[in-house]
Amino acid sequence: MELAFYRENLESILAFSGGNHTLTVSEVGRYTGLKDTRTINRHFPYFVRGRISAETLAKCLCAPPPKGMKKKARV
Repeated sequence: MELAFYRENLESILAFSGGNHTLTVSEVGRYTGLKDTRTINRHFPYFVRGRISAETLAKCLCAPPPKGMKKKARV
């Protein structure tokens, strides 16, 4: 079963990367807006030799956080 918004995330990542299926830590930072490489590595721990596949990144972006939501939304 495919996660919700997986295809949309993958298309967006591939458009950003010019069709490259692997991204570096700095490219992921530019795509996500995260600046600190430690934060990027913490949120996306699937880098192999400094690269992550677009498909894995898309799955990470649409999956719930591993520790659950820390804060509840205010109503």
